[in-house]
Amino acid sequence: MRTERQALMNGRARRGLALIVVTAWLAGCAPPPPPPAPGAPQYPNFLFPTVPGSLAGLPSVTAHVQAWRRLQAGDLPSATAGFADALGGTSAFYPSEVGLGYVDVAARRFDDALARFAAVLDRVPAYAPAWVGSAEALLASRREGDALAAYESALAADPGLSDVRRRVEVLRFRSVQDALEAARLAEGAERFGEARLAYERALAVAPDSGVLYRGLGAAELRLGDLGQALDHIRRANELEPDDADGLTLQGEIHETLGDLEGAEAAFARAARVDPAPERRARLERVRGRLAAVRLPPAYRAIPDNPRITRAELASVVGVRLERLVADAPRGEAVLITDTRAHWADRWILAVAQAGVMEVFANHTFQPESVVDRGELALVVSRVLTLIAQTAPGRGAAWQTGRYPFSDLEPGHLRYPAASMAVASKVLPVLDGNRFGLSNLVTGREALAALERLERLAGS
Repeated sequence: MRTERQALMNGRARRGLALIVVTAWLAGCAPPPPPPAPGAPQYPNFLFPTVPGSLAGLPSVTAHVQAWRRLQAGDLPSATAGFADALGGTSAFYPSEVGLGYVDVAARRFDDALARFAAVLDRVPAYAPAWVGSAEALLASRREGDALAAYESALAADPGLSDVRRRVEVLRFRSVQDALEAARLAEGAERFGEARLAYERALAVAPDSGVLYRGLGAAELRLGDLGQALDHIRRANELEPDDADGLTLQGEIHETLGDLEGAEAAFARAARVDPAPERRARLERVRGRLAAVRLPPAYRAIPDNPRITRAELASVVGVRLERLVADAPRGEAVLITDTRAHWADRWILAVAQAGVMEVFANHTFQPESVVDRGELALVVSRVLTLIAQTAPGRGAAWQTGRYPFSDLEPGHLRYPAASMAVASKVLPVLDGNRFGLSNLVTGREALAALERLERLAGS
């Protein structure tokens, strides 16, 4: 029995010893954790050059760990000796080469440090401690942009470096602020090329900033690069869709480039975000331009015509007073036989149905007949009557006035219309206090009269 018990105990002892040996062997193969340094570390931003598993079994590990402790204790000569001892005259144990680089950073030998880190990164591009060391050397050399790139490379190699992530965020914010300040100083001095470069630097760090895209677009606009300015302002408005000033600027660029439809869309969005009077006025102005562009070429030629025809006059009334004509009382259906193929047919029909211009007894409109001041006065008086119907008190002075023309008696058939047109200041009196019933009307004269009617209708 005793012999069996001894055999059992000896077997357990052998297994326990084997377990201890295996555990010790596995521990030797695993990368050692960062060693704790006695007291507060002198260089808390330095990242311990971890030993990869492929090098963990080398005798250099102990010397490497001790050298790091000396570095964090501020003993640079001992740390240098320790890392050199770990290297043993060869660069194979590259964590200690990085350790020497950190010693160089601590000693402010930044060029030497960068050379050491670069040599290691050439061999092991994803070694995060070397990237962090490079960033520290670059930061101490006031090369913040390069330091940021190095920190970002460290994060790419090891995303779990939370302290490094915070440093990246701080540097990004600082670099954007510095670039933004430089851009605004350059803008103040009207050095828009410099401002453009500063905004581009900031956007390389913060590519989702509407403020930066808007600033870049404004600088490009001042440089005359409208295409690039539009692209960047549009991108800013995609990122910040509720910025009325940005939308207005986009509309102005569209308008400058002749894209009236794009301008209308941008101004409309701006007015929805901020319905200020100036934004509404800008929208209405571009809508007016757009409406004019969409009109037939014959309509756009009216200002230069030495004589205006009945069809042209009907089109001007229909376009400039569209709402008033559409809201006018309707009588019997109008039949017109000679305008169906005419470019102004829809406006001719509209003003005829509103009673503003007459259709002759034979159902013709005679669209190419020229207009004299007598006929224009008749059209003006009928429009004034429609305006007065919407605000009865306003038309009294027009309808009761009796202007003493030198060439037109009060009993004349056209006298009431002529007197009303002059009393309302829509048509002027000619030299010698004449009205000039038979004087032919130019395109500009007709447009001037319609502009005055439009103001009266809108007031």
